[in-house]
Amino acid sequence: MSKVITGLFENSSKASAAIHRLEAIGVKQDDISVIANDSYSIDDFAVDEGTKAAEGGIVGAASTGILAAVIAGFTTVAAVATGGTGLLVAGPLVAAFAAGGAGAAVGGSLGAVIGAFIPEHEVKFYEDAIEKGSVLIGVQYNSDNKDKIKDILEGINAEKVATA
Repeated sequence: MSKVITGLFENSSKASAAIHRLEAIGVKQDDISVIANDSYSIDDFAVDEGTKAAEGGIVGAASTGILAAVIAGFTTVAAVATGGTGLLVAGPLVAAFAAGGAGAAVGGSLGAVIGAFIPEHEVKFYEDAIEKGSVLIGVQYNSDNKDKIKDILEGINAEKVATA
């Protein structure tokens, strides 16, 4: 993952809304990674199309495909984050965890993976936020969709949006 935009969301509803909007602009499932703590379940990411859909205005039932696929692809990685918290990881980051032995790299910290596209001095902030329930989304981008992706993440009030 060389070109990645990340957004940190305070809950699964906002993360779900972001994924729906990313799908609407043509971002593919294989370009989206999600990291959350294991206090979440797949149901926490479900969006009821009959509601306001996570304060984000989800459009149409057709926009549920990528979210369902990403969430169905969650892999639980135990004791990776500091404090022994298990993680739910989906998308290209799963391969990064597997390559690093899911805990062998960098003393078993989440920083081993997110440090690849988040400045080292901010890794602890992200680890703590995820442990407390925030959801990190990473999106691979190209020059054609970079600004649109960034606008979506910021528009759904991602706490931090960073580009690497």
